[in-house]
Amino acid sequence: MIDNEDGEDANADNIDEHSEESQPIIRRTRVVLQRLGPSQDGTPETDNPFGGREPVPEAVNALEPEEQSTSQNNNTQNEIITIDTPTPPKKRKRLSNVSKKAMGTPVVGETRSNDDDEDDGMTCPICLDTWEMSGDHRLVSLRCGHLFGENCIRRWLAESQRQTSIKSCPQCKTKVTTREIRYLYAKRVRAIDRSEEHNMRRDLEVERMRSKALSMELATEKLDHTLTANKLKAVQMDYDRLRLIVRAGRGAGELDNECGLKSISQLASHRLYMEKNIEITREPGCRVLLFSATHKTLLASQKSAQNLFPGYGVRFIDLPSFRPTQFVHTSAQLVRDIACSESQHTLTVASREVRIKSFDIRTRLSNVSFTAHDKQLWSCGVDREQREHYVYAGDLRGAVYVFDMRFPDNILSEYQAIENFSPVINIAAVRTSKTFPSGGLLVCQLTMVKFYDNENDTATPTRLNVEGPFLSVQYDALQDTVLISARSNAQYNKSRFILGQLVKIDDTPVLKITATIFGSTATPYMTRPTQMGVEDNSLVVGYLQDTKQLMMYDVRREERVQTMPINEVVYDICPVNTAAGSYLAALTDNKCRVYKVNSTKAN
Repeated sequence: MIDNEDGEDANADNIDEHSEESQPIIRRTRVVLQRLGPSQDGTPETDNPFGGREPVPEAVNALEPEEQSTSQNNNTQNEIITIDTPTPPKKRKRLSNVSKKAMGTPVVGETRSNDDDEDDGMTCPICLDTWEMSGDHRLVSLRCGHLFGENCIRRWLAESQRQTSIKSCPQCKTKVTTREIRYLYAKRVRAIDRSEEHNMRRDLEVERMRSKALSMELATEKLDHTLTANKLKAVQMDYDRLRLIVRAGRGAGELDNECGLKSISQLASHRLYMEKNIEITREPGCRVLLFSATHKTLLASQKSAQNLFPGYGVRFIDLPSFRPTQFVHTSAQLVRDIACSESQHTLTVASREVRIKSFDIRTRLSNVSFTAHDKQLWSCGVDREQREHYVYAGDLRGAVYVFDMRFPDNILSEYQAIENFSPVINIAAVRTSKTFPSGGLLVCQLTMVKFYDNENDTATPTRLNVEGPFLSVQYDALQDTVLISARSNAQYNKSRFILGQLVKIDDTPVLKITATIFGSTATPYMTRPTQMGVEDNSLVVGYLQDTKQLMMYDVRREERVQTMPINEVVYDICPVNTAAGSYLAALTDNKCRVYKVNSTKAN
């Protein structure tokens, strides 16, 4: 090395004393200066790590590269190491131009221009040296996901525990242990930055949901327009009929008979009469009621009366005598939902546990159970016709799981919630029809009702045009109608019983509402109404919680036809059709009230 007139190295412009490459040289030079002692002839000085300034001997400056290296190695052995002495960083290996281009971290849609970042993902953040596939400096990771060389992270954790009594990640300070060091088998780690693509996908999904909501709103407006046009047409027909009556001077009944129409006065009237009051159990806890026409039995959930088998189960009530018979223990928690498959002779029970159980109605024995990732299952349902083997389960977070009775250990499909994560309280399978050739699935959550169309074997969810919060949903396969029970909200100050039919407008499923019946102002209990098909008419029966009355509504007459006082809360109502006639069963906390449905035809 040659000194210039100012006593400085001629190649000083090519060496940056703050660079990583120059730090080890400067450190060793200082150690050599310390060993040689201070200069007396006014040679250039340098910083002394032990305090003060020391001159740089010319002997050191005049060393040849090989001699300087030998001197540095000899003096390094005599270097004094203290606790405060920082660990000298290892020299970082430079990558060739080819390796830089091949092993850099690519960014989607961006050209890398910073050479210092081109080898990110290939070097240990502790020693800044490239990690290896084997040996002491092989690639490892911690549970937080950060990558290091093995010997570096082990030394770091040991030193961290010695100084702070806590082992932590050097990058995120997460508490870790030596057991959490995991070997990674990769020659190099390259992370492609797709954040822009993911943001675009997220925006696209938001736009799709917005477009779907607008399509649903448009279909609802078209449906309202169609209903309004039909009402206008009906009013016009009534006007024309009344004008004919006035001109002909005849009665309205005579004209209706000629036209083949039935007036309201000619419709049959229906009344409920108390038949029996059955005590199912002395312990409160009855919640769900279901009728099986094939097996001619009524199923009611109840609390177990046996101390040997605590919990809840299902009581079988024989028909037509309405006599309680066998009790089947089902779960330790309160029974939340029951579904019955007439063709498979199975009874499925959900009770807010991690599994739903299926029983054989004929033998009263459990034959299979279903689980879904250890999630609490609130509701259950079974399908019909070509999909009669399918069982549905709804969980606490709004997801629906599809099982096959023949393969209970596997989940066929999962319908995860996207925008609404309230519990699924009811599931009803919709039969095939001209509108829905593959059928569908009604899913009722606490705050929304969705319909899954099984078209092309892919269930597509659509939020129905009804505002919640909701109490229940019921589907009548014979009438192809849907009955939804909703609580009061900001728009309606009373609860509602909404009767309608699923239709399609512009390939969008919507609920065509035929009747809206207003109920209680307050609904503190989860109760379920029911619908009954009587001749060419429909009856809706529900419990009014504020007035403690059982109400029956005639859809054709568009009015309440009967109310009956009941001091107990009616949690569920179920129609029962037998050879002896039509009945209505109402389930309270520990009893089952049976009402006879009498129909009187007008003369």
